[in-house]
Amino acid sequence: MEVYGATGYVDTLKRDKVRVRLTGETDETLKPATPLSAPQNDPLNYLAAVLHGQIQDQNDLSGTDTNVKVMRILEAARESARTGRTITMTP
Repeated sequence: MEVYGATGYVDTLKRDKVRVRLTGETDETLKPATPLSAPQNDPLNYLAAVLHGQIQDQNDLSGTDTNVKVMRILEAARESARTGRTITMTP
């Protein structure tokens, strides 16, 4: 996965490494990726936790608020690809 922002970018290389470059830096930096803690580290364990009512936080990785933000980003990416323009998003 690649994420580009106003102050740099991060690129996932492997499950445990990311490549980062911030504005003003001339070189990329290889950094370890912090693993997710259980149950977020495994999709089936996560599903089981949701089904058992152990996860109810809307700010969780699969919460509604997070997913709405992701959908807005994906829509902006599609529009950018379709038009060839940069799409500016508001918070």
